[in-house]
Amino acid sequence: MVRMKKMLMKIVLVCEMAAFGHIYFFGSNGIKALQDKKKVVEDLKKDILVLDEDIAYLEKEIYVWQTDDFYKEKIAREQLQMARKGDELFYIG
Repeated sequence: MVRMKKMLMKIVLVCEMAAFGHIYFFGSNGIKALQDKKKVVEDLKKDILVLDEDIAYLEKEIYVWQTDDFYKEKIAREQLQMARKGDELFYIG
């Protein structure tokens, strides 16, 4: 009977260790989940850096638009195909 109890206790201990290991590695807050969350955080940090660069570029663009009349005229001529009164236009087509 004592031998049976010892065997049963060993089986229960092994089952408990297996359950703990499964939860530790694959549970909702286990190592795998934490690694996945760490990867998401790294990706978000990269996205933030890209967006910061975009913001810096746009702020520079706004500053140039507000201060440089030549830039405004250049954009109007090149992108909007506008011309001043009296300019000669040449269409290459």
